[in-house]
Amino acid sequence: MAASKLIGKRPEKLGPRVQVVRVDSTSPTMFAILSKFAWGTPFHWWGNRSHVCTQETHQECENCKNGWPQKWRAYLHCERIGGSLVEECIVELTQTALALLESQVMSRPNFRGTLVQISKTKGGAKGRFVISVLERMIPEIELKAENDPQPVLEMLWGWNKKDRTKIAS
Repeated sequence: MAASKLIGKRPEKLGPRVQVVRVDSTSPTMFAILSKFAWGTPFHWWGNRSHVCTQETHQECENCKNGWPQKWRAYLHCERIGGSLVEECIVELTQTALALLESQVMSRPNFRGTLVQISKTKGGAKGRFVISVLERMIPEIELKAENDPQPVLEMLWGWNKKDRTKIAS
């Protein structure tokens, strides 16, 4: 066995290595949805980043009391497909975008295995979502295991252990 080339302590293991994707391009991005259902939660937007909203798990949310603006988003565990590149990610959708997606898969029992192209009408945050569900689905046997997006969001929002109560959608 090779000797360690490190003097001192190794860093603690980092959290989940999955990127949260906010689609903001006019070019369609293809995703294979691994989640059966979307995970929805309120959050606060302050400065230039999102912050946890604990109103559903605690009596009072400090960020609500501070008057920070609140938004709601849905999250889906997906694989982003681009040429030969396939990478796991968490896709963030607005309430309207989720409703648009749901309206196109009403005959399916859940989202899992759905192939979808997502883009915006104009680049950036101000564009409206364009969501196209492909007729073809990926068979269950070919899909990776579904992962809950909550741990990724916990890391992103810096939740401490006392705040790690599951938020109901």
